[in-house]
Amino acid sequence: MTLIHQFMPDCALREVDRVATAASPERAWAAMRAMDLHDVPFIRWLFALRLLPERSLARLRGKPVRRSPHMRIDDIVAPGNGFLLLGEETGREQVVGAIGRFWRPSIDFVGVTPGDFTAFSEPGFGKLAWNVRVEPREAGGAWLGVELRVTATDAASWRRFRRYWWLIGRFSRIIRRSELRRLRRQLDREKPPRARQEGPAGLTSPLSRGALRRGGSTLRRATPPRDAGGPAP
Repeated sequence: MTLIHQFMPDCALREVDRVATAASPERAWAAMRAMDLHDVPFIRWLFALRLLPERSLARLRGKPVRRSPHMRIDDIVAPGNGFLLLGEETGREQVVGAIGRFWRPSIDFVGVTPGDFTAFSEPGFGKLAWNVRVEPREAGGAWLGVELRVTATDAASWRRFRRYWWLIGRFSRIIRRSELRRLRRQLDREKPPRARQEGPAGLTSPLSRGALRRGGSTLRRATPPRDAGGPAP
């Protein structure tokens, strides 16, 4: 069972994207943990567009405007951002979640602990969880995946969230898929550290290039089926 399923076993909408890479699961996990969405110009623009109403209200009220030079997972779950780290299985999966009225110009987040997240059911809120996950491939290499789950605490809130997601969900999918493809390109360009073996005189020497080949396997992207549904209106 995945960690995200433990924190949100029931959801109104689920989207899963993943890509294959020839890199080892260890290298893939290190890349997933280090990814910085702020490095991609159009993703920075999309986030700036989403935060424009909130920042405009903050300026009008004389409040400080939140800005960050990075957008890594550790930055996203930093105190004051509304998102929290729900759980982590090192080398395998990390889960982030949030509860709030996401459809408002300035999101009204609810402060909860990971232990309270699943059971939270106060009417009037949406719930969101997403993960990054790395799994080994049978043919070698690894799968890089991102799964998103959303729901709401009552039917009226789900209708509001669904209208909001009709637009924001499109940008969310663009960000997730483009970042996965970027990570795959990055990993498949990089060469793993060259293994070394003992020579006849006790000296180390690089292994032959033939021993380092990947076997000519074809990399394929796979996106599991998505399912969507929701509380009855």
